Order: sequence, then C-alpha cells, then structure tokens
Amino acid sequence: MLGFFGKLFFGFLAAVLVLAIVGFFLKRRDAKTGRVSPDEDEVLSQKTVDNVNDLADCFNRARYQDQDSK
Repeated sequence: MLGFFGKLFFGFLAAVLVLAIVGFFLKRRDAKTGRVSPDEDEVLSQKTVDNVNDLADCFNRARYQDQDSK
C-alpha cells in the first residue's frame, strides 16, 4: 500500500526519532551529573573564525602574495 518510498520515508523518520530520543536522554543524564564541557560556551575558536573569514575574502591571496615562499 505505501510502496517503496513510503517504507523508506517511515524508516528514515524512525531513525531520526530514535536519535532524538537518545540525544534527549544523554542531555538529561549530563545535566543530572553536572558534566558540562569546558568549551560549551564558545562554539568556535577564534582561529577557526579567522580561517573562515580568510576563505571568504576574495583578495586574501593577493594581499599576502609576497609571503608565499616563507
């Protein structure tokens, strides 16, 4: 009645639901025990942010072209 794609879709939804339930229980367990990672307040380090900004900068290569051989 559902066909192949219907079964595939419900399988995908079941997998997402299981992962959400597992994540909920892990988060609840961590909150109960007081385990919090030290870097939780800072998602990305400043070095990572600078690297992403350099990738988005079209003129970055031209600006530092004289430093290529170093």
